[in-house]
Amino acid sequence: MHKDKKTIKREILDKFRSQGVENDTLPPQWLETDYLESLDIQEKKVFKKAVKELVSNGLVEHTNGTGSNLRLTQKGADLIY
Repeated sequence: MHKDKKTIKREILDKFRSQGVENDTLPPQWLETDYLESLDIQEKKVFKKAVKELVSNGLVEHTNGTGSNLRLTQKGADLIY
């Protein structure tokens, strides 16, 4: 069974929640090496849309640096904590 966009968004936010309030970015390379590699081709397409929605909703933002990573915004933190 394929993961849908809602499931992928929830899993990304759950990863932030599991890290605790003080850590507002995902572990380095987690998105690319751990999470994205666990998805099939169809889910990878949905993943891009899910991340765009999280960003456009103001819950996360892209970080500058090596690789793609996400930072939890204050709005995102208010939602999950």
